[in-house]
Amino acid sequence: MKYLNLLLLLFGCLLSSTLFAQTPKQIEDNLFKSFYKIGYWYQKVNDTTFDIVKAGDSLEKANDVFAKKLESYAKKFPSTIAYPFTLLKKNYVDISTSFDGLFRIYSWDTWTGGTMHYFENVMQYKTGANVNALIDKPEGEAVSNYNYNKIYSFRVNDKIYYLARYLMIGSTKDVFDGIHIFIINNGKLTDARIIKTHSGLHSELSYEYDFGSVVDIDYERRPRPYFDEKTNTIYLPLVDSNNQMTNKFILYKFTGQYFERVKN
Repeated sequence: MKYLNLLLLLFGCLLSSTLFAQTPKQIEDNLFKSFYKIGYWYQKVNDTTFDIVKAGDSLEKANDVFAKKLESYAKKFPSTIAYPFTLLKKNYVDISTSFDGLFRIYSWDTWTGGTMHYFENVMQYKTGANVNALIDKPEGEAVSNYNYNKIYSFRVNDKIYYLARYLMIGSTKDVFDGIHIFIINNGKLTDARIIKTHSGLHSELSYEYDFGSVVDIDYERRPRPYFDEKTNTIYLPLVDSNNQMTNKFILYKFTGQYFERVKN
């Protein structure tokens, strides 16, 4: 029995050593193999000669496997919060990192929807020497989710707030943009309800528009929400009554306790 226990202990140590000896490149290669299967099964879904139901189930499973694997690596290997993951980025995984390096969001299209896109995210954050992560995915059927693509930050006294810009695609026509505010508090990532409007306190601002009103504008030049870190002001593009994008902006400025709407 002692000999068996010794073998189990040695095997456990060997397994642990193998797990924690992986290089960042090995981690990314492993993640990419999982992510590649999402694209593979997406192609099968659109292959009329293949079992569409089986392909759809496999596509959902591939997304689950990738999300859980990414979450696991993000937790077990703290250095991943600073690794560039160039291969994943080249293959359309959006990776946004805060300026202080304490908060990162991995975001990708699951390709499980049609004209409505379903995005999934893994959020990674650091408190002290600890790095944690959680999966953010749509809850229920016909529920879209955010594609986070940039993180702004600002400090107020001893608190740091993270403003994550997002995109949500409801159809080929209906698109939503917005900014969601997070804070890392007591070791947990939570919403920060510091936006004051006539309806109360909120953690985000968003707007809907007709994609046709920007489709002919170069991607980098399209009006998008942004945060001016010098003036602590959120800029939201103004959409007219016909859901057409304009070149004007609505401003929400931090007034000491909340973001509140101000005149231009």
